[in-house]
Amino acid sequence: MSSINNSMRWYKTLASVVEKNFNSVAMAELLKGLEHLIHGSSGLITIFPAYQSPQTTHHRLLANEDPISQVELYDSGAYLLDPFYRIAFDKKAEGAFTIKDVSPEDFEASEYYNLFYKKLGLSDEICILFQFDDSSIISISLVRHIDEEPFSKNNIEQLNTVYPLIKSILTEWRKYLTQPEAPNLEYQLDNALVKFGSSVLTPREGVILHLILHGYSIKTIAEKLENSLETIKHHRKKIYIKLDVSSQSELFYLFIASLKAMPEGAIGDPLTFLD
Repeated sequence: MSSINNSMRWYKTLASVVEKNFNSVAMAELLKGLEHLIHGSSGLITIFPAYQSPQTTHHRLLANEDPISQVELYDSGAYLLDPFYRIAFDKKAEGAFTIKDVSPEDFEASEYYNLFYKKLGLSDEICILFQFDDSSIISISLVRHIDEEPFSKNNIEQLNTVYPLIKSILTEWRKYLTQPEAPNLEYQLDNALVKFGSSVLTPREGVILHLILHGYSIKTIAEKLENSLETIKHHRKKIYIKLDVSSQSELFYLFIASLKAMPEGAIGDPLTFLD
């Protein structure tokens, strides 16, 4: 009976989306409908316009922490470290994925996990990725909280089944969105991630820094680069000294601060723009 009720609610959601002519209110209802379909607690919709920074248009994150500050932090540059964004941008991935499908083995030890999962009280996330012909991306994230079971393979199958329909709805919605002309901010920010620290670090240290920011542990980095654990620890110590930080948390916030300091259109190491 629960499955039947769920299906009926989903069809009512679709009818409401059409009645509301695919506007912003309709997208909020679509998000709630998807949450109910797979028994998610809350979720959010983020648009990654081609060559521009992202915008989270809808969110229903329930937490003791202020979710708005996390959303603003994400949109201002932290999204570059999001495993879902990386597979969408780097590999042009489409479809539904769980965070375990796409994240490094040691992801839970990363500062990104601490900020966007632990502090928000999330236990699991499914992200549905949509690619469009103009190179823009839309992601719909559905989450469960720490007192709930992780998502199942069946949940992924449910979302992939309705994927073509959701993409058609998003295609209609995009017709009503304003597409501002803007410089290539997405490229600028992604380039900033690659160049971060390059003005003071050696190329090898830069590679290790990049992996640390993406949530890889020292042990995993050593395995990836075929170095000893002590060698990677030595490199990390030198990186921290050169960047004047003492923890992964300080490193993360230094990265975000340097992104915010970059003038529009600037290239190179974002650290050089900090006062």
